[in-house]
Amino acid sequence: MSLLNFSGETNILQHRLQWVTHIEIPFMKTTIISFLLLLATLVATPVSAQFEGQVQYRILNVDSGVTEQTDLNMVFTTERIFIGSSSSLNVMSGLSTNGILVRNDEQDFVFNTAEDEAFKIAKYDIDRLVELINRVSGKSENEQKQGFDWDNRVEETGRTQQLHGYTVKEFVLKEDSKDRHVSIWLTDEIKVHWGLLNDAWHTTGKKQLDQDLPVELIMNPNSFPLLIEGFNGDQRVFKAEALSVNSRDFDRSLTELSPNVNLLGLSDLMMSMFRQRR
Repeated sequence: MSLLNFSGETNILQHRLQWVTHIEIPFMKTTIISFLLLLATLVATPVSAQFEGQVQYRILNVDSGVTEQTDLNMVFTTERIFIGSSSSLNVMSGLSTNGILVRNDEQDFVFNTAEDEAFKIAKYDIDRLVELINRVSGKSENEQKQGFDWDNRVEETGRTQQLHGYTVKEFVLKEDSKDRHVSIWLTDEIKVHWGLLNDAWHTTGKKQLDQDLPVELIMNPNSFPLLIEGFNGDQRVFKAEALSVNSRDFDRSLTELSPNVNLLGLSDLMMSMFRQRR
C-alpha cells in the first residue's frame, strides 16, 4: 500500500525511467549520454531533510467518564529526540521518568528520574535486560504471532485537512470490534528519523505483546502524525493532538545533557529494580 511513501517520490522516479527507456537509441554513445542525463536528474531531485523542531501534544484519555490529560513535548534534531511528559512514564519496574533523551549518535537512551539525576542505558543493554526479565518471570516469546492484516484493517479515506500549515491525510485503523476504530491524520511534509526508538520497538517492544501492532503507521520515515483519535461507536475516547509545530526558535538544549546531571548506569538500574521487587 502507499501509506509509508505517499509523497510521490517513487512515481517521479518511475516516470523518469520510462522517459529514458522510450527514447530511440541508435548508437551506444547515445545510450551513455542518456544514462548520464538520468543520473543528473536524479541527483538534482531535492531530498527531504530530517525535520528539526518542536512538536507539543496534548493527550486526552477518557476512562469511565473521567478524562485524563497528559502533555508531551517532543524536540527533534538531526541525531537526537527528546520526549518530555507532564506525567511520569513507567518504562519498566524500577524505572519511571518524565523525560527521555534518545541519542542516535551515542546509541543510548537517557531517562530523567530527578532534576539532577538520570539513567544512561545503551540500547544493547536494554535489549539484554528485557530478555533477562522475561526469563526470570517465565515469559516466552510468542513464535506464532499473527502478522498485522494491513489490507483489511487500514484504510486511506481520501479526506484531508490543514493542521498548523501542514496538509494531513486520514487513515483509519479498524479494530476487531466493528464499533471501535482509530483515525490517524498523517503529513508527509514532516519526516523524522526515529532511529533507536524504531530499533527498540522491533528488537524488544513488539516481542512483549501477544499480537502484532501497526506501529509503522505512526513511526515511519515518510510521514508524521499530527492528530490521532480513538472512537467507540460515535463517542471519542482518546485524542492525541499536536497543539503546535515549531521549526524555528525551539529549545535545542533539551537534546543536550546538563553537566550538573549525575548519570547512573545499568548496574544502578538493576539495583533499583531489585529493591522494588523485595
